[in-house]
Amino acid sequence: MAEEEIPQENYANWFALYQLCRLIKNKRKITISTIKFGEMLGLSQQSGSRRINALIELDWIKRKTDGKSQTISITKEGTNAMLIVYKNLKFLLESILIVGEVVEGMHEGGYYVSIKGYYDQFKKKLGFEPYIGTLNLLLTDTTNTILREKLQNMSPAIIEGFKDQNREYGAVKCYDVYISRMDDKNNRRKAAILDIKRTHHDKNIIEILAKPYLRDYYNLKDGDKLIIELIKNR
Repeated sequence: MAEEEIPQENYANWFALYQLCRLIKNKRKITISTIKFGEMLGLSQQSGSRRINALIELDWIKRKTDGKSQTISITKEGTNAMLIVYKNLKFLLESILIVGEVVEGMHEGGYYVSIKGYYDQFKKKLGFEPYIGTLNLLLTDTTNTILREKLQNMSPAIIEGFKDQNREYGAVKCYDVYISRMDDKNNRRKAAILDIKRTHHDKNIIEILAKPYLRDYYNLKDGDKLIIELIKNR
């Protein structure tokens, strides 16, 4: 977990800094009145001015005045304050349970798993003899984003592509996971997420490969929820 945190008394100041960063983006500075800044924060002109002064005292911003106009730039300390919050939010997001909803599939998973060129590699590289079929889980947009972010930091098992007499089959990435019911997290099963480039599924649907037939093993019906825990020891 990130060791640093923004003190509670500076939460409002950090939010003001955040709003300034949104305006500045990749620019080095911005010209803004205290009236406009106060409006952005839902405050009066006087409160907006006090907030600017507070950010200056914290050394999070620098201000240059020219008559009635003021130019604001973010300091190194201000950038560090943004980074502290980013690291803490990232840790919290990564701590959120990844939950998928059981949905009916297209029954194409069983076809591909049964192909010898895939099946033999699944057994060898995943460490279990998979059921001929996959379980489809629907993720929310947020959960899917978090999962994809986590997968980027994992090393998958690579199922090599191959050719047979009829066609060419592409490579598949497999990520080790544990699967469990929401109401019985202790009953976990080793499984794998199949990351297939060519698929007819919605982007928020993932395919799970496991040794037992998971619908029977967990007595699942469409709409039931499963927890997905990533295993990072490959």
